Amino acid sequence: MESVEKKAGGYGLFFVMPSSCSNAHKSARRLMRVKQIREVLITEGDCGFVVKAADADGIEHVSRKISAVVGGNSKIALCHFQYKK
Repeated sequence: MESVEKKAGGYGLFFVMPSSCSNAHKSARRLMRVKQIREVLITEGDCGFVVKAADADGIEHVSRKISAVVGGNSKIALCHFQYKK
């Protein structure tokens, strides 16, 4: 059986639906310029992103930074624990 490690998440996941999605790859690169953002995943189908962000001061204000970059809506799905192989 594989070993699985559990630790406190320390980051948040955001589901982002930008106001305009003329170039998803350009928007993803712009999101990656935000200091707190660690990963950006482009979803299949309707244009959207899953964004992983971490911030020692709390991640709630990262949502405002995401909106400033791509507009639209972002929803926070906090990560309390992380399991890794």
